[in-house]
Amino acid sequence: MDWFERLAGNRYIDVLLLANNQGRLLRSSRPLTSDDELLPSMLQAFEVLAQTLSNELACGTAKMIQISTELGHILLFPLIRSNYYAVVMADRSAPLMLVLVELDRTLSRLKQEDFDPFEEAILLSSHPSDLNADEIIEAVQDWLRQRPLG
Repeated sequence: MDWFERLAGNRYIDVLLLANNQGRLLRSSRPLTSDDELLPSMLQAFEVLAQTLSNELACGTAKMIQISTELGHILLFPLIRSNYYAVVMADRSAPLMLVLVELDRTLSRLKQEDFDPFEEAILLSSHPSDLNADEIIEAVQDWLRQRPLG
């Protein structure tokens, strides 16, 4: 069992996601409802915001970013110099400090080699698009011109 499966199997962790800083979702413990490329981009933007805020307030580098909601906790962990992001969602009633100890113990030991299998799986599953970038830009521009205003 690898580290991802072990953490995903923790009874207090509802969702575990792994993304890279290239905008790719590498692994998820459950299917997502949104676009696979949108979420990693949001994670990266959120981490940049948190790092900027922590630098501005002179309180060091953000190691973990937490959002508490009425239903649970969302924890974002920048890993390997912010090349990867682990996201954990835990129920509001979960013993958060206990979960954080397990997460810190596991995530702090990870090395680049631990992420290579996830990256390789993504590379093998990706298929080149039939459209090139110019065709996509042109199609979007046409759509914007034809879109009704109001």
